[in-house]
Amino acid sequence: MTEQQILDDLVSSWVSLALEYAQGAPDLTTIYIYVSSERGSVYPEMFFEQGGEIRYPSDVVGVDTGVERVRSVHRFQFEDLRAAEARFSEIGVPQPTEYRITFDVATRRTDMTLSRELIYANDPVKVPERGLQYWLGDRAPQPF
Repeated sequence: MTEQQILDDLVSSWVSLALEYAQGAPDLTTIYIYVSSERGSVYPEMFFEQGGEIRYPSDVVGVDTGVERVRSVHRFQFEDLRAAEARFSEIGVPQPTEYRITFDVATRRTDMTLSRELIYANDPVKVPERGLQYWLGDRAPQPF
């Protein structure tokens, strides 16, 4: 398996998970998937642009946003990530530390940006929970 195949499988799984979660949500235009994975710290999250506003999974209108359902989404994201990281190790490829994925619901187009730099581990101020804000700026919802 190649690095590109691993990434394609991972992104496909995450996008499918997000689409399943948001099935039936009105005015859904874009899905943003942000994942940070650095030295023992993992932050998986997905966000949904609905009615012009980017929302956390628990804030999506028109779907079941129960705590257990949101937790299961994060659990599946985490499991997919761990499986991909194991495959990267098997083929001797450094694992990404950050994934920024955009999926346009109307066009079905996926864009992905990866980083292999340590972004949070050596910075006393930056936290992965603000990764979407670092990426999308003021458009992103505030985590705290």
